[in-house]
Amino acid sequence: MSGPQLGEDEFRMWSEWLEDEYGLRFGPEKRTMLRTRLEPRRAALGVDSYEQLLFHLKFHPGRGDERERLLPHLTNNESYFCRELGSLEVIRDEILPALRRALRPGDKVRLLSAACSTGEEAYTLAILALEAGLRPSEVQVTGVDLDAVALERARAGRYGPHAFRGTGDAFRERWFTPVGEGWEVRPEVRALVAFAPANLAGPGWAGALAPQQVVLCRNVLIYFGEEAVARAARGLYDALAPGGYLFLGHAESLRHVPLPLHFERRPGALFYRREEG
Repeated sequence: MSGPQLGEDEFRMWSEWLEDEYGLRFGPEKRTMLRTRLEPRRAALGVDSYEQLLFHLKFHPGRGDERERLLPHLTNNESYFCRELGSLEVIRDEILPALRRALRPGDKVRLLSAACSTGEEAYTLAILALEAGLRPSEVQVTGVDLDAVALERARAGRYGPHAFRGTGDAFRERWFTPVGEGWEVRPEVRALVAFAPANLAGPGWAGALAPQQVVLCRNVLIYFGEEAVARAARGLYDALAPGGYLFLGHAESLRHVPLPLHFERRPGALFYRREEG
């Protein structure tokens, strides 16, 4: 790749800023990867170094727009429908029926996809709720993500074949409509889902949400540094309603984060539960 090298001091400044600002950890072994991901925006802006690019992102009046352009290069937006099926089956077959039985008139079951990427997980949660017997008026799903481009794709609700690699044809035919060379989420599912921006490593994002009975934040914390994991875990805890359920990825743990969450296990699924009250 053409362009300047990412010097050691520049790499240190970038890695510190990305972890402080977004929780993203780029260790020394990812120096070349980071340069590869920064280079398209450096070239597009026409600045001579990665230090100048960082200065632009920190201080330029148009830094907000440029951050939105850069973030898709830095984050992993790999997602698909019905990912990690064991956890989803516990949600559909055990948790959602119990929440439905406990509903009071006018209440909703609220489910959150944290770091929702392009929306597959959020729409999956809406479909699970309908399959569990909840009425549309009883469900609200929210997807939040740092990446504004990914959120726009999520709101569009159109997906190609790769997004369905974890499902069978019956799932796709029941909940999606063919459009061109892909499929679009059916209106009765789209109506249950809203998307919003949020930085999980930042403060206060959970305060914009009503308490959530189920929160999924899977395969996200593995990209965070230790301090960012603690900040994100606090936000996830704050987002949970009393008695609410938190699902992380199978390789993720809050073992070293001091929060009053109870660890539970089912065949094929691990999750945490917030204390009642």
